[in-house]
Amino acid sequence: MNKAGGDGYVFAVASGKGGVGKSTTTANLGVALADDGFDVAVMDVDLGMANLAGLLGVDPNVTLHDVLGGEASPADATYETNGLTLVPGSTDLEQFARADAKSLHRVVEYLRERHDVVLLDAGAGLSYDIAMAMNVADGVLLVTTAELASLTDATKTGKLVGKLDKPVVGAVFTRTGDGSFDDVEGIATALGTTDAVTVSVPHDDAVKLAVRKGRPVVSLKPESPAARAYKRLAAKLADSIGIEPATPEPTGFEWVDPDTGETEDPAKPVDDGDGPVYEIPLEDLIEEAGLNAEDDAAKRRVKLYDRVKSKFS
Repeated sequence: MNKAGGDGYVFAVASGKGGVGKSTTTANLGVALADDGFDVAVMDVDLGMANLAGLLGVDPNVTLHDVLGGEASPADATYETNGLTLVPGSTDLEQFARADAKSLHRVVEYLRERHDVVLLDAGAGLSYDIAMAMNVADGVLLVTTAELASLTDATKTGKLVGKLDKPVVGAVFTRTGDGSFDDVEGIATALGTTDAVTVSVPHDDAVKLAVRKGRPVVSLKPESPAARAYKRLAAKLADSIGIEPATPEPTGFEWVDPDTGETEDPAKPVDDGDGPVYEIPLEDLIEEAGLNAEDDAAKRRVKLYDRVKSKFS
């Protein structure tokens, strides 16, 4: 796929351990891609611990769980927010029990057909639901902190990805610079992701503030270190898989010559006021406008124009 615009690329954002910033990465990566011109959908497929809606400031009535339980259509569970499409999950335990992950592929295909990029916020650990999310994706993005326990679990997730014959397209190391092991190159080697996109997201209080406010940090604090890191991640991922946003259709007013039917040449420089000025008689302007030049008011306008002109000539 080279040019986005339907049949989009599907990323599963996964981690081996909870609490490493996987959902935060999904939300901010999605908004950063949308800001770059991509038509983006994000879906919370962490069926047991859904929290993506809160990070994007959405309080949903219909969720992915309703769709997987056969009680709603995919379209019913979509919400437009922060420049992207969100399919949230439910925090209700009863809905979790009714949700059938086998239907996940149907929702993913619905989104793939309508968006350039689809991000699946997968759960942490190694479960059937998580394996299903990875299996319907085109590539997997691993998220981990630089702590030993998180790295160990992320390595296990990476091995599961390999068994599913899916590529690890990137690795995101969150909360770096806070005293933990920061040798990103060494960590990437340990994870087997040296050939993938690698981005380090620094420890940043702006992220905590954004979570409390229910807004992505790339929108709330776009110049913060973490926001800049997520923007780099978006650009690198798009470049690595060779996708670019679809060219938007021209909008707005377009001048057309009434005699020739030709449009204005877009390469022609816009008149900035320094070019030659062509004087057009007021009588001609009145005639072109379809006004009656013999009208008394029109005659008065001509006389007024002539008097003003004589003062400056």
